Amino acid sequence: MTFYSALLPPARATGPAPGPIMVAWRMSWLVLLSGWVGLVLRGCWISGLLAGGACILTRQLLPLPVALPLLGGMHLLLALNAPDLRQWELRLRGYQTARGVYATDPKAALLRWMDHNRSHPLSPVS
Repeated sequence: MTFYSALLPPARATGPAPGPIMVAWRMSWLVLLSGWVGLVLRGCWISGLLAGGACILTRQLLPLPVALPLLGGMHLLLALNAPDLRQWELRLRGYQTARGVYATDPKAALLRWMDHNRSHPLSPVS
């Protein structure tokens, strides 16, 4: 089972409130294989573009035998910290952290979170 932390959307004046975003706390294989591009594909624009700039500078300033291990290590570091980076960027957009749950997949995590937080306005009325 994986731990999923819930991030509640910011309060908006109009329209129905969407449900929470569940962030899985595990290594991102997409980010491990594609690096900063994987972060951008996951929606982490700031982190992805900063890491992309660091990768480009590393490749341009260092010789290839030195740059390749550094870039591989950077991919691993980004993949291991992808949940933290995603939470940070969501908090920058106004999302609030809430209690997380353990579940097998994101849909089960959302259902379990809604079951544990029946008094929350985003949860269905029972």
